[in-house]
Amino acid sequence: MSDNTALLFVHGIQGSPGQFQFLIDALPAGTEVRNLLLPGHGAGAREFRASGRADWLAAVRRETEDLRAAGKRVLYIGHSMGCLLGLQAAAEEAPYAGMLLLCCPFRIRITPRYLSNGWHAARPARPGERPDVTAARAANSVRMDRAAEQLTLVHPYAELLRLMAETRRQRPKALPDVRFFFSERDEIVSPRSRGLAAGYAGAEVRVLPGCTHNYFNDEARRTLRRTLLSMQSEVSP
Repeated sequence: MSDNTALLFVHGIQGSPGQFQFLIDALPAGTEVRNLLLPGHGAGAREFRASGRADWLAAVRRETEDLRAAGKRVLYIGHSMGCLLGLQAAAEEAPYAGMLLLCCPFRIRITPRYLSNGWHAARPARPGERPDVTAARAANSVRMDRAAEQLTLVHPYAELLRLMAETRRQRPKALPDVRFFFSERDEIVSPRSRGLAAGYAGAEVRVLPGCTHNYFNDEARRTLRRTLLSMQSEVSP
C-alpha cells in the first residue's frame, strides 16, 4: 500500500474518535490515520459549551493542511456533524481524494426515540438494554454529572444548526469521490437529507438497513469496511 495516502476521521457533535475503531481496525498495517478529537470534546460540559463551529472547522482545516503539506492524499471519513465539517472544508477547493460520510445531517428531526436514547445513555448501563442505547452512550465524549445538564448545551447545538444551514447553501467544487451512507432508522437525521446528498454531482447515496444514528449492525459494518478499503485502494495504487 502506498504511503502517500492518509485517512482523516472526524466525529460528530458530542461524539468520540472511538466511534471509528471498527473501521480503523480493518485498515492495512502502516496506514496513516488521524482520528481527530474536536475542540470542546473529551472533557466536561463547561468545555463543550465554550466550543463552536469556528473552532471545529479550524481543527479540521489544520489537520487537512498538515497532511497535504506532507504530500499526502487525504481520504476524509466523517460521522454526523463531522460530515458537515468536511464538506465545509471542501467548499473552496477539493482537498480530499475521497469522502466517506455517515449519517450526514443536512436536516434533522427530534424524535421520541432520540430523546429516549439520550436520557438512557446518560444513565449507567443496564443489562438487556437496546444496542442503539449502548451505542449512543459509547459515542458520547462529553462528561456530564447528571442527565439534566444536557439542557444547558444550547450554544454548541445552535452552532450545529448554523453549520447545517451554511452547508445546505454551499456546493463545493468538484469532489473526486463522495459516498454518503444513511441509517434506515436514524432518530436524528431527517430522511430529507438523502435528497440533499444526491444533489452533489457524482455522489453515491446508500441506506444502511436496521441501523440508527450511532448503531451500525454487523452487516453495515462489513459494508462500510469494504467501501473504505476500496476507496483507499483506488487512491493508493
